[in-house]
Amino acid sequence: MSLRKTIKNVLKYGIGEQAKARRQAGKAEARQGKFESQRWDREADEVHRRYESYADYVKHQAGKLTRIQERVERKEADRFEGFKARFRSSKAFDGCKNVLCLGARLGAEVRALHKLGHFAVGLDLNPGEKNFHVLPGDFHNIVFPDQSVDVIYTNALDHVYDLKSVMKEVYRLLKPKGIFVTDVVPGFEEGFTPGEYESHHWPTVKKLEAQILGAANLVQDSHRELGECGGELWIQLEFHKEDSLAVPHEQAGEETVD
Repeated sequence: MSLRKTIKNVLKYGIGEQAKARRQAGKAEARQGKFESQRWDREADEVHRRYESYADYVKHQAGKLTRIQERVERKEADRFEGFKARFRSSKAFDGCKNVLCLGARLGAEVRALHKLGHFAVGLDLNPGEKNFHVLPGDFHNIVFPDQSVDVIYTNALDHVYDLKSVMKEVYRLLKPKGIFVTDVVPGFEEGFTPGEYESHHWPTVKKLEAQILGAANLVQDSHRELGECGGELWIQLEFHKEDSLAVPHEQAGEETVD
């Protein structure tokens, strides 16, 4: 934070714990006001930021890093340690050969997976310059081949343009028995207010789970709070893709016709 901004905050809020609480309350009120006044399309189980076009969405999302890069870089070491704790405590990554991280920004999660011995690569609309861990790309239309990935991880479902399109890609890329892991924040009915760059959000995490299951033929394995892993409000959801080579139940016992 710049000296000028620090002085401005001190003059406005004072100093000490009470000042910190007042500043956080002010930010929360401003965030809520923007959420209520901005252009959002609201449906029963989700809200979408309204864009003039898909190109407008891409421009908005890709522009985020430029505005917050200094803050992100300052927190990357803490994010790296946090991701290590999350991944180490999840059985989803045990024995997997490769991991694709969607919306990976500067790649703290990718580096954490490397540290834990996994082959991993990230994908982001704007990974910044000289980012050796994250490729430029759009998670609505991914270049990798069908059934090529063991685990897909993301904490960016609140930045999608169309959840169904992203989940279709997740399902396409996962190998049979592959695993989808997503870290999410509470819904706007649970106390979390979408900010300036969220493009999609949900009333509750349970409703998001239903959206994910409705968008791809996955089976949910777990829902766990990440507080003990330094995740604060974050919740980790895990799903798996059933073995596509298995005989469907309705065909079991039927004779095969050559």
